[in-house]
Amino acid sequence: DHKQAEKQYRQLIELYPDSIYAPQSYYSLGWSQFEQGEFEKAKGPFLKLMRQFPSHELREDASFKIAECEYNLRAYENAIQYFKNYILNFPKSRRHPEAYFYIAEAYYYLEDFLTAVTYYAKTAEIAYDNKLILLAKVSLGWSYLKLEKFALAKQNFDEAYSFALEKGILSDDVFLGQATFYAETGEQEKALEAYQQLIAKFPDSERVVDAYLGLANTYYQTKQYQEAIGAYQTILERSAQSPINPEIQEKTYFGLAWAHLKAGDIDSAVKNFETVKNKTESRTVKISAMTQIGDAYQDVGKFTKAVEVYDHILKNFPDSPYTDYVQYRQGIALLKMEKIEAATLSFQSLKANFPTSKYINDTNYYLAVAYFKKEEWAVAAEYINDFIEGLPRANEFLAEAHYILGLSNFNLKKYQDAWKTFQTILTDYPQDLALVRNAEFYIAKCDYKTGHVPEAIKKFQALTAKYPKSKVAQEALMWLADHYLEASDFDNAISYYNQFIAEFPGSDEIDLIYYELGRAYQAKTQFDQAVNAFKLVSEQKNPEVHAKAKLALADIFSRDLDPDSTVETYQKIVDTSPKFKRDAYVKIAEVHKKTGNYTQAIAAYQNALASDATSSERTNAELQFLIADAHQLSNQSDQAVEEYLKISYLYPDDASWTIKAYLRMARIFEDNEQWDEAKIAYEKTLKFETDEAKFAQERLDWIREHITQR
Repeated sequence: DHKQAEKQYRQLIELYPDSIYAPQSYYSLGWSQFEQGEFEKAKGPFLKLMRQFPSHELREDASFKIAECEYNLRAYENAIQYFKNYILNFPKSRRHPEAYFYIAEAYYYLEDFLTAVTYYAKTAEIAYDNKLILLAKVSLGWSYLKLEKFALAKQNFDEAYSFALEKGILSDDVFLGQATFYAETGEQEKALEAYQQLIAKFPDSERVVDAYLGLANTYYQTKQYQEAIGAYQTILERSAQSPINPEIQEKTYFGLAWAHLKAGDIDSAVKNFETVKNKTESRTVKISAMTQIGDAYQDVGKFTKAVEVYDHILKNFPDSPYTDYVQYRQGIALLKMEKIEAATLSFQSLKANFPTSKYINDTNYYLAVAYFKKEEWAVAAEYINDFIEGLPRANEFLAEAHYILGLSNFNLKKYQDAWKTFQTILTDYPQDLALVRNAEFYIAKCDYKTGHVPEAIKKFQALTAKYPKSKVAQEALMWLADHYLEASDFDNAISYYNQFIAEFPGSDEIDLIYYELGRAYQAKTQFDQAVNAFKLVSEQKNPEVHAKAKLALADIFSRDLDPDSTVETYQKIVDTSPKFKRDAYVKIAEVHKKTGNYTQAIAAYQNALASDATSSERTNAELQFLIADAHQLSNQSDQAVEEYLKISYLYPDDASWTIKAYLRMARIFEDNEQWDEAKIAYEKTLKFETDEAKFAQERLDWIREHITQR
């Protein structure tokens, strides 16, 4: 009955301060308070004993107890000083080994592990209590583990185990130390065995909860999620019988939540995070739980829910220690949702508000990705350069960062810079095979873009042989086939298209390959083969390419058809393939133009102009020019001029067709001897400073020389 004892000791001290029992009463009062965990209060009686009775025999014990009070109050620096004073003031004390051990423990908790090692070693050297020696050896193992000196850690844990066996004092601390060592060094099977031995041999130990937590964490790390869930739940069951450390309980709920998540049970995961949030009195832990709920949603691809959670934290806890992390994770979630502008804003807010955050450099990477997706290559290159500069030379993300930089420079048409960056990947990261393949592909493309066509062709051919059945081989074959098609080397083009079909029959690009193969055969006037290729294009898998193939087929079939049947063929495309209305109407107009039916040709061009451009390469300015041209062909000069004139004010940014329109108008004006109007049209052409300007100047000079002299 410590309270009653405390009361009696106080009465004795107050009533009989000079009694021979007063020193004992001070000591016993402090001891009673110490036993009740009232360490701050306990220091008072011990200090009074030492001051008022400096020669009393209990002074030594009181001095030790004061140091213990400071240690238990986690005032480790004070504890170290008191224990050092104890050793100095009581040189013959038999408790020096304990004092050294406490000093070592204090340094350990101050995370000064190297100094802790010194005092643990001193303890093991001078102690005569085998249990204390064992504790010191185990603690040496823990200290070296914290210092990442794994060989020394193992040596001391092994020595502790051998010593314990020799002295017959095998303890839970030995197994816990060994298990933690194995877990830290990645020897998961040995860690599991050590944790299980501790649980089996010391079922009532205070270390059992730590063992179950280590066991659960190890199961989690080895992706044995159901076993991890069982171990975490065992801890919670034990906590229902007797209270456990709140910190361990929180770790258990967090671990259980993530194990449920990895096992595919998002609802149970969120439920456990919510339990932590609702139970804890710590604001920091509460925010941590909410943050991990957001991360859990993000991990299973529920990005909208993740962003909602992050938004809630940022709005309601803007000054939390997790704010920069939450802002960072929110940006990543938005990026995954393809909300590029919102993601960019989130990352930029992080950089502006938390310039010293440890996530700043990673933010540069994600900003580079965001601007890359927006096709703002220069900004992407700038951020990825910042990211690369902020990384150590051996960082695992450097290779991918260089790849993004290379792609950005390639898209900026900085082909030499891109080439050098891709070469860096080949030189510095040969083990990253996927990036190496892609880098080799882009090196070939850079060669082509810089005019080294024969070298590029050789490299693309080498890629198809070096990486058969790969994505790079597909792209290399496509590039080779397309190159030869554009170069009008149809035989080589056909050969490469057929090779692609043979090697990649299930490719997503197969319909496009059939279409391009058909084009190559069509260019060779091998119409039967062309028709066969076009017919292989799938309407269900690729309706857009299928419609283009239908248009090509119509071109082939219309060769032997009368104009009305040809128009009917193209009209069917208009009716069934809306995306290709514009091109089909142009074809109809061309048929009418060939037969001299300009009115219907004009109507067809106007229909084309009214249709959405979609995949057509025919611009509005070009169609307007063709309308004017049809009027000119039908000898409607005034109407033609009016239609040509529309191009300059409807499509002022399309300089090419505007210039052509001015030259056509000038020609009409010359034919009609409208010299002033012709001069105005030629003068407007001069403003563009193009090759046509030379011709316009020649015509102006001729008009001034021949017309003004009349």
